[in-house]
Amino acid sequence: MKRINSHILLLICFTVLLTVAARGQAPQAAGKAPATVAGRVALDGAGAPGAQVMLKPFINDGVTRITFVEQPPALSATTDAEGRYRLTAVPPGTYRISVFAPAYAVEGEKDPLTPGRTINVAEGDNVENADFSLTRGAVITGKVTDDKDYPVIDAPVNAYKLNPNGKRQQLSPLSSAVPRWMTDDRGVYRIFGLEAGRYLVAAGFGSIGGGTGGGYRTTFHPDAVEEAQARIIEVKSGEEASNIDITVASSVKGYAVAGRVVEADTDRPVPGVTVNYNAIGRGMSISAVGPHSAVTNALGEFRFENVPPNSYRAFIVNINTPGRGASTLGDEIKFDVVTGDVSGLEIRVTRGATISGVVAIEGSNDPALRAKLAQVSLFVRSDSGPAMIGGAPGGNGTISPNGTFKLSSVQPGKTRILTGVNSPKGLALARVEHNGVEVNEFYVNAGDQISGVRLVFTYGAGVIAGRIEVKGGSLPAGARLRVSYRLEGRSVTGQPIKPVEVDGRGQFVIEGLIQGTYKLFLNVLSSTPADEDTIKRTAVAQSVTVAGEGRHDVTLVVDLTAKEKDR
Repeated sequence: MKRINSHILLLICFTVLLTVAARGQAPQAAGKAPATVAGRVALDGAGAPGAQVMLKPFINDGVTRITFVEQPPALSATTDAEGRYRLTAVPPGTYRISVFAPAYAVEGEKDPLTPGRTINVAEGDNVENADFSLTRGAVITGKVTDDKDYPVIDAPVNAYKLNPNGKRQQLSPLSSAVPRWMTDDRGVYRIFGLEAGRYLVAAGFGSIGGGTGGGYRTTFHPDAVEEAQARIIEVKSGEEASNIDITVASSVKGYAVAGRVVEADTDRPVPGVTVNYNAIGRGMSISAVGPHSAVTNALGEFRFENVPPNSYRAFIVNINTPGRGASTLGDEIKFDVVTGDVSGLEIRVTRGATISGVVAIEGSNDPALRAKLAQVSLFVRSDSGPAMIGGAPGGNGTISPNGTFKLSSVQPGKTRILTGVNSPKGLALARVEHNGVEVNEFYVNAGDQISGVRLVFTYGAGVIAGRIEVKGGSLPAGARLRVSYRLEGRSVTGQPIKPVEVDGRGQFVIEGLIQGTYKLFLNVLSSTPADEDTIKRTAVAQSVTVAGEGRHDVTLVVDLTAKEKDR
């Protein structure tokens, strides 16, 4: 045990050096009593000294995303000789709490990019028993070589855990796409900190998709390009599975694909737009050889090289057309590559519309409050296509510091302006005005440039503090609950359905609410297929009226004895 504990201490010391800036106390919320969070970290049942516990503010929108908004620093604490820790002066809020122990498996954690669990901390709260259980991580190691037995260097390698049904455990899209381990200069890889269980190991990005580089296809141990042919590796806690070697398959012959982009109404070529393609069929995925995109030339022509046999879709990536004064939008096209080159493809585009104007906060000119508007994500939803979401700061779908906005590349059709679920707490889009008249939606034509739009926001500080009460049984083990909410009675759908997670104590907090009546929805986020009947009976909907800036307590009751038709 002493050796294990010393290993943890070494890992933690290294982490502290890398994250010293994050060890400061989080900013104290004005006028709110701080809270404490405490618990124990256990390793194989005994206390784990020297483990670092991190408490990080959580953007509670239920979406894994890359955010451009600067985040507050994390709080951290190191466990004592009995594995206990205590975080003090914690401001009220929603957090993600996790323990850093990369060589160990943390019980209950499934996704490496979203470690830990959600915890809702109320003003003056004293949260106890925020515990973690560690087990000694398993190791899988081996070598990646080509068909001539040469090492494949810098090849991404991933291990995919199988569930009891033999299916791959679901991860977030971002986790599925990001490799965590790479081969070294000998082609050797070493995957550590794995939970005991059964795994598939593959060299290559993602699942059955992407290539390892150098013209190799994604290959599962030992030499399978199809997942169904992969050999399963079973590991136990603290054990090492060695010689899990992979012989990667070379790409098959690829072919050229050519086409052009033209304006739908004039047939004129559209130069300078980027066209991308990806596979949509089964079988071999896109090889890493050759670009997956091309920019149209002066004649609107594009060409892809070395495209392997498969079914594909091609679509426009960038939508700002140089020199034309408006963006362009085009439908995707589908094509098949079989045994030869493909030519004559054509993507027809229409001119995208723009919507621009100013923003205001009703009844307030507070500069600090107006500065928060820059963190609001705007997007449009048209009946002719999917929602268009805003991007990076200063880009499409963002509000500038001077209080103006511009939405480009708006598709023709009936269109509404919405705000994203990750907008700052308290700010809500109350109404949309066009030339002084409140509107619910716009009727957009190709190339329209709609100006004179005013987005009016309101600011609220109301809080709904809730708890979940389960009657007639218990929820499935490992089930996660989520409460979604929306403001009722608004003519403008500027209030999307927003989610907050229920923590391990059965509590949730919704902050920054304006006055009004809110509809709350409780549902199970995830569980196993065997629990579907129980999951159906957990659906609860309830309305809560927020009258001011105070706290509004609510209890959502899950009655597992009720029949679905009675709900």
